[in-house]
Amino acid sequence: MEMSCPFFVDSTRMCVVRFPDIVKFTAFETCQSEQYIDCPIYLPFNNSFNCEHLNYCIKQRLEETPQYVQNLFMGGEAHRLVKDIQIKYCFSPQNSKTCMRYSLFLKGEIPSSNLMPDGRKINLLDLIKRRKLIIQPPE
Repeated sequence: MEMSCPFFVDSTRMCVVRFPDIVKFTAFETCQSEQYIDCPIYLPFNNSFNCEHLNYCIKQRLEETPQYVQNLFMGGEAHRLVKDIQIKYCFSPQNSKTCMRYSLFLKGEIPSSNLMPDGRKINLLDLIKRRKLIIQPPE
């Protein structure tokens, strides 16, 4: 029996309320699969702390990442990278304050989408082109 997100019926509405721009970028396929556990939208629902800028960061990343890259993003190394960043910075009250993106928000500046929380600048398309990041399609 295939598993699906336990919040699927209500979470679809909850996701839209909490992350209103997500409907522009997903058809909620992940909600109906066993991959829901790793969904970058499901993860915030299971954490008691979420960085106050999480919505903006998700929206910015989605708007500036081409659709074909987003389609590949649901699996492989790139997806794990985003999940690890969220867990380390976005869901940690202590680590969120050390995030370089967060520090720019505090100064009233908008961080570029390629700025990582640790201060590195990463362009996913450049990494893919140089094969420093290989994205495996979902199985």
